[in-house]
Amino acid sequence: MYTDISKRVGWVKFVFMGWSVLDCKDVVVVPFPNPDDPRLARVHKKGFAEEIKGASAEEVEEWARLYPGWYYRKFRKMAVLWYSTEKKVRVEVPKLRSHRSDYYAWIRYLPLPEGGYWYLLTLTLYRGVGFDNAWKNINRWTSRLLNRFRTYLKAKYRVNPTYLWVVENHQDGFPHVHVLFRMRYIQELDFKTLLSMFQSYWVDDEGKPLCAPHGVDLWYIGRNVQQVRDYVLKYLVKQHHRYWAVEELPNGMVAFRRSTSRIWLYRVKLFGMSQDIRAMLRERQRERVANRKPLEVKFYGSVSANRLHKHFYKPLGIPWGYWVSILPMVCAVEYEESVLPILVPSAFSSRGSPSDGVYDELVESF
Repeated sequence: MYTDISKRVGWVKFVFMGWSVLDCKDVVVVPFPNPDDPRLARVHKKGFAEEIKGASAEEVEEWARLYPGWYYRKFRKMAVLWYSTEKKVRVEVPKLRSHRSDYYAWIRYLPLPEGGYWYLLTLTLYRGVGFDNAWKNINRWTSRLLNRFRTYLKAKYRVNPTYLWVVENHQDGFPHVHVLFRMRYIQELDFKTLLSMFQSYWVDDEGKPLCAPHGVDLWYIGRNVQQVRDYVLKYLVKQHHRYWAVEELPNGMVAFRRSTSRIWLYRVKLFGMSQDIRAMLRERQRERVANRKPLEVKFYGSVSANRLHKHFYKPLGIPWGYWVSILPMVCAVEYEESVLPILVPSAFSSRGSPSDGVYDELVESF
């Protein structure tokens, strides 16, 4: 069973970049699951997200307990890259949305169209909607609202809105949505009219309101594109670690957010954008690739987080639980090239060092 320890945070608490999983109201604690559980191979396979949405509440809870095992399993194989020019070695942290603090960092440079007026729309949910039902449908409900709005503007005014949306967690684990949208000034669509429209659009499949009228909030931002980008960074990038963090506790227990397990199981998208922004983003990416200078990089194999900790951090007295909790906050860990045989000893059985030196003594120690 899941155990709510939100009122017993004094039991244990690792500091995770100034924040702890145990600070949240939807925290759950379970025995550490087996990272080799064969069921983990099914998660995120094609069709699984839809399949699990039709599972019973008991089955969903059982699958949710596997999340910490999946999370740590990703740290078993981290790429070891040798940069020949710099004579440096980098161990890459898995670049998944459940890791890496920089997953959404590219938003800092997100190309946004100039002109027009920006608004911030916030959409909340009745708790009566149900926790699992909310996470199963939050993306679809958001998509339908935006589609209704887009269709209306296109049909009546022949304009398309530009928008970004972000799904965020409340402390109790329920989702809510922030939508940043831009459109030219239309006199008929004053503030009150826009708000009323969104209230009528934010409904479930049967047309029932998903929240009370005051649960749909609208703010006028202005024409400052950087302010829009700052909002997205505030709601997504700066909150990233809070969605995915896992904390090891005493006696083989582990803590994580219940909402995190639903985002993981149902493959909830936390961020989206309109087609015009996506097109500009693709063009910028093509330019970056075309102008990128080639690097002399060689892949030497992979190393586990356990091995890294054992050889470099445990001797310094840094606890495993604390170290692995902050590991996802970095993109890569850099070392001198002399540690390559420690990182990937199997690569040196006959190859020798990348600089044509021989690390016989180090290799023999394994």
